[in-house]
Amino acid sequence: MKFIFCLSYLLVCISTIGQPVVVNTKDTIGSSTITCQTTCFGKNDSNVVFINVHENENTSVKAAKEVLGLAKKYCVSQLQFRNIRFITFMHKGKSFTIDPNRIYTSKGALATLKKNSHSYGAEIFAAAQKLVVALGANYTSKFVDDKKLVVALHNNTNGEPLSIISYKSGSEANNAVAVNMNLQQDPDDFFFTTDLSVFNFLKQKGFNVALQDNEKVLDDGSLSVYAGKKNIPYINIEAQVGHISEQKKMIEAVLEYLKTKNL
Repeated sequence: MKFIFCLSYLLVCISTIGQPVVVNTKDTIGSSTITCQTTCFGKNDSNVVFINVHENENTSVKAAKEVLGLAKKYCVSQLQFRNIRFITFMHKGKSFTIDPNRIYTSKGALATLKKNSHSYGAEIFAAAQKLVVALGANYTSKFVDDKKLVVALHNNTNGEPLSIISYKSGSEANNAVAVNMNLQQDPDDFFFTTDLSVFNFLKQKGFNVALQDNEKVLDDGSLSVYAGKKNIPYINIEAQVGHISEQKKMIEAVLEYLKTKNL
């Protein structure tokens, strides 16, 4: 108990003098270990979390750490697995691959297994599905379920398959109930949210932003779907790879929103 107290006290002291505190937590699935690296700036404001689940989308993490470091607030939690986008694991001699942003519902877990793994029988996939669902549940219980706002950090490529146009008139249009598109901005730089108040705030600020249809959205197992079903306010800050200045402005806008909610 003394050791735990002293360690906690040390972390608080380090945080208060302006140095970020980095804590690594581990989780396992089959033969693989996944690290969640959490970097906190100043006080750990536990009601809000900034998360990155695709390790290769590192422009978003760099932008967040720069902005939050200056603000001296909040934490960034990043899933890490071999510096790549997908997670692979072995179970009972079989190899599986999953997208870590498609594991937060049972339906999504099975779909990402079938899409990214070898072709196996239903019984083999069902066994792997249980492991994937458990991994997703562990993550949401630690970093999502008790939050008043979850901010996801993502990057995309130039043009299709994903931009604000996708939600206006493209492949994602059925998943959005409202869209604001600013023709003066790059369509690859946009917000996606489950919360109407967030949507209205960012629309007023002139950003590209789409509001998820929480009732009709396709269940792909993503965190936005999970958050929508659980009534957890969620924002995805999506920017093109390399657009660090644009993504920093978007993160700063979220900090402005947080001030209006006293979070």
